[in-house]
Amino acid sequence: MPADVPLAAPVAMASSAYSNRFGPQKAQAIEQFGGSADTERAVKNGLRYLASIQNRDGSWGNREDFDGKYGFVYVGKTALCVLAFLGAGHTPVSATEHSGVVKQAIDRLLELQEEENGAFGPSSCYGHGIATYALAECYGITKDKALLRPLERALTWIIDNQGPRRDRRNRGGWGYFSPGLGAEDDYARVSVTSWMVMALESARMSGIELPEAVLPAAREYLELSWDQPNGWFRYNHKPSRVQSAWPTLPASTPAGAFCLQLLGVPVDDKKVAAAVAYTVERRPQEYRRYDDDAFVLQGQGNVYFWYYGTLSCFLAGGDAWTQWNERLRTVLPAAQAEDGSFPPIDVYAQEAGDNRRDRSYTTAMCVLCLEVYYRYFTPLLVGR
Repeated sequence: MPADVPLAAPVAMASSAYSNRFGPQKAQAIEQFGGSADTERAVKNGLRYLASIQNRDGSWGNREDFDGKYGFVYVGKTALCVLAFLGAGHTPVSATEHSGVVKQAIDRLLELQEEENGAFGPSSCYGHGIATYALAECYGITKDKALLRPLERALTWIIDNQGPRRDRRNRGGWGYFSPGLGAEDDYARVSVTSWMVMALESARMSGIELPEAVLPAAREYLELSWDQPNGWFRYNHKPSRVQSAWPTLPASTPAGAFCLQLLGVPVDDKKVAAAVAYTVERRPQEYRRYDDDAFVLQGQGNVYFWYYGTLSCFLAGGDAWTQWNERLRTVLPAAQAEDGSFPPIDVYAQEAGDNRRDRSYTTAMCVLCLEVYYRYFTPLLVGR
């Protein structure tokens, strides 16, 4: 039996890591970092939409939708929605408009967690990583002791499934893993690894003591995923991918840049700087569906790319953030439907089960982008 992640260690930062999400500091952060009345209105309306379509059991999405590769996709959708509510300062104990919504959703995630291994049911590595991330943030804000043991068990499942692999370039990363689902191959992926890094780093900031080698190994994997000749992060090192017409997937590059910054790599590092430049060059133009080449090669109409692009450019700051935010703060609010939802426009939304009645994946992702002004600033500076 592998050793579990140790109990939380006391740290000095406490809830200050999330303080920009509340009160006067939130308003100050919106103004300081380029938000607006329109972006905040879009957040509020998006959250009200998500609250209005929450399932009775606290989840979002079709609970019968099982995919052979992704398992029950509603697990990841539910966790994304939790992150969106937490990002705006709504917790199970905040006594705010959506406190009950968040409590129901957290309770549902805990019900799904399997006793024997800590995984969140037969969902994919994505679902597990995002659910762990949501628990880590909720614990970090509330310090609810009831969340501690489930969070530790979820982290243990992540750590147990980190490399090593025979190919050094894959060590320290994460590929597809989940109980009840077959591994797609033995290649780690920047996309999967990024969710695990965010979950682990959020847990660390929340006071959880991690094994010493875990985050440095993840950093090494990300650095070895840099494709110097092309100026991007590889999606994976699989030869058939690298030699294809789409040798990487666009979100891999801002995800790699964001996570390396999260792990302490400075913004003027050559890899990070080049990745941020790649991202800014592909900043949002229009909120609509594009053809496959524009979606993959240029990141257009790609909400997943926009999510990581927002994070990486915000953390980089300077001209990169100014140029990215100029598009973000206009394109997204203008695209919001009257009911507060964001229309699904890409293949990832289709895979997540978004449709006319349920736009929870796309809406949560867009809301998370528009919360960036106050959601990510203080936490990322703690201890750096």
